[in-house]
Amino acid sequence: PWSTQHFLAQLPSNVRRIAVLDRCKEHGVGEPLYTDVCATLQPHAGVRIIGGRYGLASKDFTPGMAHAIFLNLAASKPKHPFTVGIVDDVTNLSLEYTEMSTVPE
Repeated sequence: PWSTQHFLAQLPSNVRRIAVLDRCKEHGVGEPLYTDVCATLQPHAGVRIIGGRYGLASKDFTPGMAHAIFLNLAASKPKHPFTVGIVDDVTNLSLEYTEMSTVPE
């Protein structure tokens, strides 16, 4: 179950933007984790929340995808909702990403 108390206790006071990632696709209000975070932060003005999906079609989540999400979150007009890891040519919600190696040379 979702714990508002625990979530807020761990949230730094200087947070201004949050990207919430769900690994499912729900129709309606939004994905489950995204709606929980939105409901929790509703009374806290000044925090922008964007939601996205990852891991659809059993795709692995890579460092390049995480980088694309951080770039989107830092944008003046971040894409919301978004999908990362697949090319969504129906809704055009996909974030472009480049594979990154995190293995030291």
